[in-house]
Amino acid sequence: EVPGPVKNLMKTASTYTSVTISWDPPEPSDGYNSVTYTINHGVLNTTGEAMTTENTETRINSLDPGIPYFIEVFASTTGGNGKERRLIYFTREFAPAVAVDASSIKTKWISRTVLDISWEPLTLHEARGFPVYYIYLYDSSGPVKREIEPAANTTESSIVIDGLDSSQTYLIAIQVAT
Repeated sequence: EVPGPVKNLMKTASTYTSVTISWDPPEPSDGYNSVTYTINHGVLNTTGEAMTTENTETRINSLDPGIPYFIEVFASTTGGNGKERRLIYFTREFAPAVAVDASSIKTKWISRTVLDISWEPLTLHEARGFPVYYIYLYDSSGPVKREIEPAANTTESSIVIDGLDSSQTYLIAIQVAT
């Protein structure tokens, strides 16, 4: 008989480089002679890799920090494969491995008071998680740099700032965090 889907698939523990998952067997669990489970896992939107076990808990190692992964688990018997259950999860995030490349920062005055700032975003691997960008803008006309705008945080790779003066020179700093 073909088994049903596993029940209650969940992440029970995670580190920066591993995840432990567990599930309950399909119903009726006593109606199958021998049940094995296939776990397909990988970075989200890839094909991933498969492993098999007879247990209802397993640990997946050698993962990258802060990356979205998928896990699909299905039960198999001599009667065939059951329907898979899918879980999307993230390993713990680290501080980003690299900074925003200063040469990728581009500016364009949209008007005399509105500045568009854009930059090359970090990949999920570079950011080691979902990056949030903090933009700091300083007026460089005086001896002491003063912050013009409070830090503007965004997950986008551009921001438009109003209330500036295009005849002034500004210093732009972009900080990335996860």
